[in-house]
Amino acid sequence: MKIQTPKISNDLNLYNGNPIIFKENYIQDILFINTTIQNIENSNITIDSCRFDHVTFKNIDLDQTEFLDLIFDHCEFENIHFTKSTLCRVQFISCRCMGIEISDSLLENTLFDACNNAYSNYGMSSFKKVRFENSNLENSGFVQCKFKDIEFNYVQLDDSDFFNTNLNKVDFSTSQINNIGVSDNMLKGVIINPQQAMAFLKLLGIIIK
Repeated sequence: MKIQTPKISNDLNLYNGNPIIFKENYIQDILFINTTIQNIENSNITIDSCRFDHVTFKNIDLDQTEFLDLIFDHCEFENIHFTKSTLCRVQFISCRCMGIEISDSLLENTLFDACNNAYSNYGMSSFKKVRFENSNLENSGFVQCKFKDIEFNYVQLDDSDFFNTNLNKVDFSTSQINNIGVSDNMLKGVIINPQQAMAFLKLLGIIIK
């Protein structure tokens, strides 16, 4: 699956350290590097064509926000809530996103590579051309999600929930899926390896003698 990459200018303006920028409706062409952004609450804004390099985010609540053409490289997210938002052509590279909430949102052409997203929540979100690669998603929630072209490549998904989410054509074969929660009527077409098949039988209450 080919994912579109962020379209970002090579000539970005350096962030001046004033968080008032996050009270604006449109943020574009900014380079954020080695800084902390915290205690931001806003809605109906657009963050477009920006790069975040070694940035720490704390206590951020953004509702109905557009995240377009962004790269988050070696960033940390603490107490972060993105709800009813859109992420399009966004990359998270080697980020610590434990507990992040991206719920009731649309993720499209989005990549999470080498990230720690344990305890994250994506409930009621739609995924179109999204890849999780070499990442930790243990104890995460994908409840009532819609998947269209989603990949989990070498991902830790132990104890995560996929209730009321159709798993047709979702490939878990390279990932760890111990004790995941699924809806048995939405398993048709899921792709797993032989070792995982035994675990799925247990989830369905099937006893093998």
